[in-house]
Amino acid sequence: MRFGLSLAPQHRVYAGFAIYSFAMGNIFPRLPDIKRAMDIEDGTLGLSLIGTPIGTLIALTLAAPLLERVGFRRALLGLVPLIATAYALAVHAPGPLALFLMLLPVGLMIGSVEIVLNVEADRTEFLLGRRIMNRAHSFWSIGFFGAGLFGGALAHLGLSPQLHLALVVPMVALSMVVFLGGYEPA
Repeated sequence: MRFGLSLAPQHRVYAGFAIYSFAMGNIFPRLPDIKRAMDIEDGTLGLSLIGTPIGTLIALTLAAPLLERVGFRRALLGLVPLIATAYALAVHAPGPLALFLMLLPVGLMIGSVEIVLNVEADRTEFLLGRRIMNRAHSFWSIGFFGAGLFGGALAHLGLSPQLHLALVVPMVALSMVVFLGGYEPA
């Protein structure tokens, strides 16, 4: 069953990059709040955040065969909202080790989405006979910028990181349905 807007293939790719980076980027404006809540030093926070890139490296190295088996459509539609959900849960971590452990699966999902989106952009380029990769990554930047603005505004309003990131989950899920509900891999 397909939902959402009927978009040109390249527009779906652009939407995927933007929504994914918005889902991923909302935690960053809240790092000072997380650090303060855990009462930890900068270095300790930095070490706890390494869970994400470790998971990402593992997924970028090993996830492609699993993604092919699951299917790019299912992976993309499921993992992007799960990234937002995992970040919303991670901000409840009581300490840096728990945060590190909660961010490992986030990294696994990020690496998997990176594979799907970049392969899809490449396939769409082939389908269209023209380049879209640079513009796709520009949309990633737009989504990340939007996450920074949104997160900064909610922090300024005094919303807790927990409530802020909980609000991101339905926003991302709805965006995925509207813009990528009809997504079919190129």
